[in-house]
Amino acid sequence: MSKKTILPAHSADEELPRRFYILNAVVAVVLMAAIFISIYQFGAEAWHGRRQVALIISGTKNQVGWNSSHYLAVKNVCTELDFDLIVKENVLPTYEECKKAVDEAAARGAVIILLPNGCHLYDLEKFEKDYPKITFCTIETISALWSSGSYSILSYEVSYMAGILAGLHTKTNKIGYIAPFIDPEINQGINAFAIGAQRVNPNIEVLVNWTGGWDKPSSEEQAVQNLKAEHVDFLAYHQNGETIPNTAERAGIDFIAFNEVYPSNTRCIASITIDWKRMYKDLITYYRRNNLGGAYGFGLSNQMVDLKVSDRITKREQVLLDTARWEIENGRIIFAGEIFDRNGVQRCTANESISFQSLQKNMNWLVRGVKVIGN
Repeated sequence: MSKKTILPAHSADEELPRRFYILNAVVAVVLMAAIFISIYQFGAEAWHGRRQVALIISGTKNQVGWNSSHYLAVKNVCTELDFDLIVKENVLPTYEECKKAVDEAAARGAVIILLPNGCHLYDLEKFEKDYPKITFCTIETISALWSSGSYSILSYEVSYMAGILAGLHTKTNKIGYIAPFIDPEINQGINAFAIGAQRVNPNIEVLVNWTGGWDKPSSEEQAVQNLKAEHVDFLAYHQNGETIPNTAERAGIDFIAFNEVYPSNTRCIASITIDWKRMYKDLITYYRRNNLGGAYGFGLSNQMVDLKVSDRITKREQVLLDTARWEIENGRIIFAGEIFDRNGVQRCTANESISFQSLQKNMNWLVRGVKVIGN
């Protein structure tokens, strides 16, 4: 007869560790499946968390001027409010380039994406449709008017004050203005500057030289030389970098800086400054309270923009600047009363004012007293 093999019996105590091991393995598999499903269903946000801000800029974060000022402001705010910062540099303001940067930022879990170089409304709408859980903030341009999360810097209020200073300071009655191209926002600054200058000196002529882009060092250098050849002894500008202030310094022309302070430049009479840190802190704080939406305007009244002057200005100049500041903060409308463009067409009557919406949509003209030279 064959003998049966009898397996040793397992006690209940011996079975418990094995069952516990199996249970742990099952739980681990379930958790991994849940994580995989969460990532698949909800995207990178579920993996990275809700604490990342992306900044998309056209230059490098260390480029003095527009790009570095935004980077440093956002970096400080993110540190203060406990957000991680994603920086996408050298992104051209085209749909294809912005879309690539937005996709990469979204994949890394950004919940706020900042586009300080502007974004067309139809581009922004596409981004918002692709990523409905991400908040987009862009500086307001003509096509981004009133879009969700857009903001406008009312720097033309300070440009008006800068024009007053230029009108008081010039000896030749010719002041220059360097800017990239015709655009409603840029035209607001030029026109406000000219109106301010003409307020204190009706004989002023403002000479504008276009450069063709926000970062065009060779064109900016040439523009300074063009203006000098026209006997300009004072200039302002609306460009990204530091080419113009450095060139004006070498050329011996007094200037008003834009978006940066140059204390070591002896020719820098004043600087148009923007408190980007405060602005971004407000925007990100609004996001945290779940009430970020609509359009925001930042100007002199909420102390987001300012004109910082050097000790070279006279007491009379300071008094007139203080007067202009007080008037704006108490409701003075710069684009009001009789305004004619440089072709003699009346754009505003004595009893009218131009609305902000009209400024953003329709200011494709320059005021009387403005002359375009060079490019």
